[in-house]
Amino acid sequence: MATDALEGLDRVVLDAMQLPHFRWLDLAASVITVLGQGEVVGVVALGVTIVRLRARRRDWWVPLLFVVVLAIEIALKIVVPQAPPPRELVRNVRFAPFLEGFAPYAFPSGHVARTAFLVTALRWPSALAVVAVVVMSLTRIYLGEHWPSDVLGGWLLGYGIARVARRA
Repeated sequence: MATDALEGLDRVVLDAMQLPHFRWLDLAASVITVLGQGEVVGVVALGVTIVRLRARRRDWWVPLLFVVVLAIEIALKIVVPQAPPPRELVRNVRFAPFLEGFAPYAFPSGHVARTAFLVTALRWPSALAVVAVVVMSLTRIYLGEHWPSDVLGGWLLGYGIARVARRA
């Protein structure tokens, strides 16, 4: 974010991630990234919570904290002056442009924050949760939508809020 070293590392990692350039990979990564959109993850969180409430009555807080994650993500994107990668690096295939973000800055990655929150809050098996977050993280960098530091910030936000809630 603020340091030259971090900015340099962000650029090196982003450039390395974008070296393989295959149209099929652009398409696959773009499909995966749609799954991390707030609208999609929100509907999944609500649906899973309703099903689980009927079974156990313990996950009522998941959709509420999902909204908190969204609010913090948006607030950070407004106040943390982390510019997104240059537009010429973006290779996302736009399936649903109406689901595009509106915040001026890139930090943190909302896709990663929402994914990390959901898999942690819903107690996915550890290996599956890690794979989901890693795949979402890699697609955001590969597609040129986020710097690695944005992705790390998203992971910390989503995972952190879910872990704190689980302990409460």
